[in-house]
Amino acid sequence: LALPDAGLISYGEQLSVGQNICAAIDTRRLLVIGDGDTGFGGSGNVRRTIEGYAKAGFAGVSIEDQVYPKRCAYSGGVAVVPREEAVARVRCAIAARDEMRRRSGLDLVLVARTDCRRAEEDLDEVLWRCRAFAALGADVVYAEGLAPDELRRLCVSLGPTVHTMLAQVERPGVTLISQTEAAALGCRLSLFGLTVLSAAVSAMTRALEAMASGGHPSTGVLCDFGELKALVGFDALDAWEEEHQACPAVGQDGAAE
Repeated sequence: LALPDAGLISYGEQLSVGQNICAAIDTRRLLVIGDGDTGFGGSGNVRRTIEGYAKAGFAGVSIEDQVYPKRCAYSGGVAVVPREEAVARVRCAIAARDEMRRRSGLDLVLVARTDCRRAEEDLDEVLWRCRAFAALGADVVYAEGLAPDELRRLCVSLGPTVHTMLAQVERPGVTLISQTEAAALGCRLSLFGLTVLSAAVSAMTRALEAMASGGHPSTGVLCDFGELKALVGFDALDAWEEEHQACPAVGQDGAAE
């Protein structure tokens, strides 16, 4: 959308983007976790989100406890629903996933997320919600906005059998935690949600600035043409067409023409 992450995107738009991403990669090698936000509404919406994301090809989905419409954790005005509503939302998502599993065989890893630290709730509330999400059966528990010492307390509070996730963004005044350090704190997943986007925007900006000044982007900014051609699928398409271009046409009666 080229708009801020402030609850402006709809379920349908999110699903469409997710389908394109999952279709463009080998999901046997690269697993995609979809941002399910708050589930986009009530319990029926949560159920629809879970099933839609599974059909789109996502390996996992996150459901959070912000009010709807939600906002990026780094923007102002983040607010969360009361703990009872947060628990009910996660319980609904798990029930929807389990029902879908029985009915169709589709499955998703469910990440239960709390933003209550960003909403200026105390750490005790974070721990309470995360323990409740884990007790409900969430596959992964994620608390946004924790300092390293708080993250360690969370992992200790949940115990070694509960999978936790760390998400980080490159921004001023923040020292990133390495994967090794995250594992030592007790996390099982380490996510960098904006790194690739930031790198792409930086490279595109430098290329446009070079062209605007009458020059041309340096070699270090540009991808090798052969590599680019292969990445977008031309090599695979050319090989397929070469293999199958000699196939005989089949008439209406089924005979080869």
